[in-house]
Amino acid sequence: MSFDFFYDVPTRITSNVEIDILNKDRKVEYQIQKYHRNIWQKLLALHFTTWFINVSLKDMNETKLEVAEDIGVAKRKWKLNGLSELQGVILTDTSKFKMSEKKLEFSYQGKQYLISKQTSSKQTSFYEGTDLIVVMEENSKTPPRTNYITLEKESCLPIPTILTMLHLFEIGV
Repeated sequence: MSFDFFYDVPTRITSNVEIDILNKDRKVEYQIQKYHRNIWQKLLALHFTTWFINVSLKDMNETKLEVAEDIGVAKRKWKLNGLSELQGVILTDTSKFKMSEKKLEFSYQGKQYLISKQTSSKQTSFYEGTDLIVVMEENSKTPPRTNYITLEKESCLPIPTILTMLHLFEIGV
């Protein structure tokens, strides 16, 4: 299997542990973590596990490169607040019926982006317009599970932003 990055998904999807993202040479390049902004989010998330999903990604120098913060509960939305030019971009869950397909959409520099996954599939696709730019494939539907990320085509999106969005999609949509 050819891939550019991979990481092990925690057994508990509600876990707030830091997860190492490794490159194809098996060296840790980034760490990603789900977090809660305050005690109220943490308490509510104990019961409503898909509410208040915030994700941050940092490099090995402890610099936060990308942050996606939950800004909508009824209509699932996240705002990017990292170091990239995408700061302020809103990601929107546009899934109609999550039992068949999950979708996350946003626009940037006049282009439409879509992250989607058929429920029965182990593959998540990331599109820039109609072009497939990234594929994330899970090796199993049950824990322990590893996600393998392959960059299919060059994009104007920074790699830390792509990794953050894919993990957010994995645990929040």
